[in-house]
Amino acid sequence: MKADALLVHIATAYINHGVRNIEPQLGQYYIAEYAHRHGFEVRVKKFLSSEPTISSLQRLLEELECDIVGFYVDCMNQWTIRRLSLYLKRAKPNLFIIIGGPQVTGAPHQALHRISAADIAIVGEGEIPFTQLLSIDIADKQSLQAIDGITYRDEEGNIRQTKSPLQTQALIDFPFPRRLDYTLDHSVIFDQISTGRGCIGRCAFCFEGSKTNNVLRLRPVEDVIEEIDYVVTHLKGQNHFCFLDDTFIINPDRTKRICQHMIERYDGKIKWFCEARVDILYQHLDLIPLLVKAGLLRVQLGGESGSQTVLDAYKKHMKVNQLKAVVKALYENGVPSIYINFIIGGAFETLNTFNETLELALELMEIAPGCAEVGSSQFTPYVGTPMYNHPELYDIKIIDKHTLSGLDGYMSFAETSKLNRYKVYHLFSVFEAETAKKLDSLCEQLSYEQVRERFHMHEEFGLEDNWIKRLRTIEAIDKYFQALSEAGFFSIRDLSLETIQGLVPHRTKEPISDGEAFYRNTYKGKYIKTTDLEESVLLLSSGKITFNEIVYLLGKKKEYASRPNLEQEIFDIYRQFDEEYLVVWKQDL
Repeated sequence: MKADALLVHIATAYINHGVRNIEPQLGQYYIAEYAHRHGFEVRVKKFLSSEPTISSLQRLLEELECDIVGFYVDCMNQWTIRRLSLYLKRAKPNLFIIIGGPQVTGAPHQALHRISAADIAIVGEGEIPFTQLLSIDIADKQSLQAIDGITYRDEEGNIRQTKSPLQTQALIDFPFPRRLDYTLDHSVIFDQISTGRGCIGRCAFCFEGSKTNNVLRLRPVEDVIEEIDYVVTHLKGQNHFCFLDDTFIINPDRTKRICQHMIERYDGKIKWFCEARVDILYQHLDLIPLLVKAGLLRVQLGGESGSQTVLDAYKKHMKVNQLKAVVKALYENGVPSIYINFIIGGAFETLNTFNETLELALELMEIAPGCAEVGSSQFTPYVGTPMYNHPELYDIKIIDKHTLSGLDGYMSFAETSKLNRYKVYHLFSVFEAETAKKLDSLCEQLSYEQVRERFHMHEEFGLEDNWIKRLRTIEAIDKYFQALSEAGFFSIRDLSLETIQGLVPHRTKEPISDGEAFYRNTYKGKYIKTTDLEESVLLLSSGKITFNEIVYLLGKKKEYASRPNLEQEIFDIYRQFDEEYLVVWKQDL
């Protein structure tokens, strides 16, 4: 197998933080597709930084007989690529290394200085410049001047930059990628779809906040629908996907047409995730029932802060009360999962603004119990953003400009005039602790239906949020609902006295004894002393005999033989056990 170029994504792996190693870098597949349409063959490969990348990558380049490699560079993996590219260049001096991605687009000169073995940096969208580079002799420095949107080293080693193109290319000119045609990975899950590029927002902490020529462009509805069908039908076992961009709901008519297709073609059974701007969704709350009917499983909202002063400094163009209203509407319309993220230690942060954020986060959890998941990240000064370029305008002092001291979002890289970086880091821990306590208290109040839905969403669609993580730490609940969702067990709520006769009861949790009697060990941590009949029923619920056999055995005991409604009594006991998630039922044989 030969290729004209190899595109590589190296995901940074940390021991103390998980990394979703099955998630591809979708932009690289767009480049591969565009290059293919113009007569070039490009392959895409993903590595984890913890893997033995050098030997694997060298071997792969030899197999592909490839002299061009492109790296996606972000603030975390740039250091790995810096070292890796030096090794590759020494081993293969004729190799051309092209870099792109947010870190490169935000500061191309800095990126080429830092990754000194790289030859060319692509600024902005990569499809056109990368394909043009494949069509010329890259070694000819003069020919590089004709390609817009790149930064490169000339013959003397000086860094030159060509004209930056206006990113107004119609997205229909960038066909969606047929992932399987280009991937060299077998473990990635291709569940991402992008419906547009650019953003109407200019948030101060976001890279988009500094861009003046990246206008919002939306893909044609027909093209998005065609990609949805490709993802669902061509990728094995695909029952969900994710809209990456927050522009999905920006045009209600467009959104309605996509949702109508999801309903007509898949009856809402293919689930999907999306991001949404609060200010836009607030204007279109009437759209939510259609989103749910079409299969909306989870929506991510940018909360950022509970302080209106901070939100205004971020240029979020949203109000705190709008966020509350949106979360309430999503919950009441049956959206299974809502994620809201907050930034700790950002613009003009004080102890008071932090407390406002924490108070709002806890309130949102109460508004949507079992549904609203709140998370936090410490402010990260991403290169090229307004807050990175002019921190003084936001009462920010950047301590670690190159984010060398930790993972973005999990380390304090900056401080404000009121909070040093140690205090920011501490408040991040306070937020996590307080929201975890609220989670514990609310989990005990969730209804049976809410808990069952969490387990179903987890088992069927891989939805793993803080609610399911907490519920799975409770032994009785975990075993009870795992049995229902995975192993073909039944709840007594789904049964009647007539249909339960031949089913076998299984305890989810063993009883506790104080040396004198057995106690039911409930999921809420309470120990309830059993009556003689309850004890007998609980002990016989060992997965060995059926309900009618249990009734027969207990009916032969003289203390129960005279009870005219023993069968109903036992059934009622099981219904009480079910309130405590203590017994599930299995079909005999």
